Amino acid sequence: MLAIGSKKFNLLVLCAPILIAAAPPPPAVLAPYIRDGRFDPGDYHWLRGEFDGATAGEVANYQSMLAWRLRCRTSDMAETRSDLAELGVSAGATLDTIPYRSLICMQVSSLPEPLNLHDWAGFERDVASVRPIVQSFLTAVSMGENAAVLNGPVTRDALNARAIAEQTLRSGLFWVEGSPADDMPVLKLTPQQRGIAVAQFAIALEERDHANTAWLKQVVAKGGWPKRSQVGDSAAKTAWLLVQHADADPAFQVRALRLMEPLVSTGEADRKNFAYLYDRVMLKIAGRQRYSTQLTCRDGRLVPEALEDERKVDTYRQAVGMSTLAEYEAHAAQTMGPCPASPR
Repeated sequence: MLAIGSKKFNLLVLCAPILIAAAPPPPAVLAPYIRDGRFDPGDYHWLRGEFDGATAGEVANYQSMLAWRLRCRTSDMAETRSDLAELGVSAGATLDTIPYRSLICMQVSSLPEPLNLHDWAGFERDVASVRPIVQSFLTAVSMGENAAVLNGPVTRDALNARAIAEQTLRSGLFWVEGSPADDMPVLKLTPQQRGIAVAQFAIALEERDHANTAWLKQVVAKGGWPKRSQVGDSAAKTAWLLVQHADADPAFQVRALRLMEPLVSTGEADRKNFAYLYDRVMLKIAGRQRYSTQLTCRDGRLVPEALEDERKVDTYRQAVGMSTLAEYEAHAAQTMGPCPASPR
């Protein structure tokens, strides 16, 4: 039974109203880096207070940024819990894995790692050397998206166009992280330079995911979940891809699950896509998954995150056309190889 929109949904617990404080405005130290609601980390001088040799004022500015982020996180989590409560869902987990809901807060929290906090001048040089690489890639992504040909049904073409930037940015993120990329030169970066590049790609990707979520919510509000028969297989998969990446808005992901569920039995929504989204959402708000699509690293090997029912997992997987869990784990091990001793 896939039901999540009725009393069968194991998180359907009515909640008391939650008082929500408005998201706090950014501190003055971030003002030069925010224009028209968009954040650009720029020279990262707002981090100067974390490094050796900072003045008392720079340290105070840095501390004000940290305090603002904490208030932002508290506000975001209250809003998320309130939205889930409106759906009759009481999040059983701490929601620690959910990103910031407020875009600027999320982006400011995407910090370069690792940092040599003993050498501010060296960090400045690394920022100056990495920034042109990132900006060139982002400009190319924007040009490619703008060149997308739209010559069919509006929703179908708009969905297909939305996939261009978000997938290219993710490929770029893997590239600067050091993962192999077809026809892309290997970037010879120091760990700190790589961390700066990864953080800047993450900031761009967060803005894209935020915009895609807002856009898809409008599409769904007007016409329901995009059906295969309406938009085609490719665009329907893109709709799923966008909601998969709407992690900052789990309430919208729950709504998408409820809309997709009746479409699975008619073939209007892909059953494997439904399973992947179900696991992604349930791990965040309940701490357990059903189909074992989400793996984590333990003792150097990939193993499933917590399961609803380990004895039934292969039955659940078979119902949506997936291989057995043992086969899935073996494939992951062959494809990805040994994993770090602790998850990133």
